[in-house]
Amino acid sequence: MPLIPTEPDKQKKLLIGLIPLLLLFAYWFGVHGGKTEEIAAMESRLQTLETRNATARVRAGRGAADLEERLALYEQHIAQLETLVPSSEEVPELLHDMTLRAQENGVEIAMVRPQSEEPGPFYTLRTYDVAVFGGYHDVGRFLASIGSLPRIVTPGGLSMKAREVGPDGAELQASFRIRTYVLPPPAAPVEAQSNART
Repeated sequence: MPLIPTEPDKQKKLLIGLIPLLLLFAYWFGVHGGKTEEIAAMESRLQTLETRNATARVRAGRGAADLEERLALYEQHIAQLETLVPSSEEVPELLHDMTLRAQENGVEIAMVRPQSEEPGPFYTLRTYDVAVFGGYHDVGRFLASIGSLPRIVTPGGLSMKAREVGPDGAELQASFRIRTYVLPPPAAPVEAQSNART
């Protein structure tokens, strides 16, 4: 029996039966074959990305504890720094601390005169002119103790002159200027500011 029929009717039927198979074969190798290569490339890329993500997760897991420790340390440093700059309500307490340091070091405060305020974006600079009477070493210890207060206070512009000799010996009049930094008052919320304008 021949492979290809000799009768025209059977040849047509065979041809009609082969057309779907040829179309399926063309689809499989033409369209699906290209997609198979694309799918294989995407799977390879997915595998690479998953490997990188797993490596990143391991690194993040190791570094998370370190980052949390560093964050806690930075927060502690910021809290310490904030204690060095008083709010405006704390300035009288700061001046009281100066008076106590004067008594401890045997000097007499003759004058504390507030000067100008210089507002800045993060703090306000307050300046005071100060005059004290006392012995040379007492004035030196007093200035050192002011510089060691738990707030940022910087004495400067020191001038000294002799005062009359008293029963305890020579005494000096020391005049200097201290600078301290004060946190600005908190800004009013935007809603409160708009209500105040209306």
